Amino acid sequence: MFNFFKKIQMGGEIFNGHFIDVKAFYVAQFTKVPCVTFIGDMDVSKTFAHVNETFSRNIKATYQHSYFNHDDQKVYFNNTIIVLSYERMIEIANNYCQLLHTANQYNWARTLATELAQFRVAKNVAAAYTHTHVVGFAKETEMN
Repeated sequence: MFNFFKKIQMGGEIFNGHFIDVKAFYVAQFTKVPCVTFIGDMDVSKTFAHVNETFSRNIKATYQHSYFNHDDQKVYFNNTIIVLSYERMIEIANNYCQLLHTANQYNWARTLATELAQFRVAKNVAAAYTHTHVVGFAKETEMN
């Protein structure tokens, strides 16, 4: 009966690193715990363009963390959170995409995940971005 007056208290936990933690933001916006669908190895520029075109009428707000690249004098985004109607959010960041939704919107998430799969980065391109870091110690024989 009194759930109408109930509010979720949010502190500093909505911010994670340099930007917003999307799951905490979802809870703050909709006072519900989200279901999350993760899609990895994505071309984020193509994903962002597709989402903007597909959901242009349903986008309520877009939040971005961007950076300025001195080499080409352009601004690029690191993270984008798109708030959609019907308690849905999409996060696009660092070669992945997350779809946040309510417990009765799994069909929407599956359909969109299947659409976004066309923007997957090819395996050989993704492998080019991986680095193997070797940590160890070199012992000089003269030091003995």
